[in-house]
Amino acid sequence: MSDWKQVYSGILSSHAGKYKEARGNSELRNEILAEVKVKILQHELLESVDLPHNLRVDGVLAPARSPRPGGGDSSHAAHLGCHRKEAGNTGEGEDSREEQARPTKAGDYKKGFTAFTAAQQIFKEEVDSYDRERRDTKDQKTIGQRTRIVQQWWESLSDDRKAEAGRAAEKWNKLGAPKQTHNS
Repeated sequence: MSDWKQVYSGILSSHAGKYKEARGNSELRNEILAEVKVKILQHELLESVDLPHNLRVDGVLAPARSPRPGGGDSSHAAHLGCHRKEAGNTGEGEDSREEQARPTKAGDYKKGFTAFTAAQQIFKEEVDSYDRERRDTKDQKTIGQRTRIVQQWWESLSDDRKAEAGRAAEKWNKLGAPKQTHNS
């Protein structure tokens, strides 16, 4: 299986400059990342590629595809028969994100979840990348800045995503820890 960064290096490098120039503008950066994701998912693959979690479509790895007879358009999403929701809509994408991020340890449910703490679970990769962009993660002296940086990320989050996190927090608090954790 090929490394996704090598397979898509052309797409990634063509957007890297715009992404770096947009530092501090999370909305523009999100638009650039969405554009990159669309281009990656539309890219014709000749071999299997293990995509990172946030680039997978409905949790499916990008499969190897042979060129289609007739040369028709065969984007990754069309090949999988997936219908992605727009970013602002709620629906299947939100439910799957929430289900995948749901904590499995009973101890995590001790304090209860707020929209803020649920958002950190659901959008963990996004929070981590936001943190890495704003501080030197290799310098242990900067760990104290992470709380402030995560709070900035939360303030820059769209109302739709905050509402999604709030719904997830309510659900997690209502359901409690998964049953298999109670027996351990």
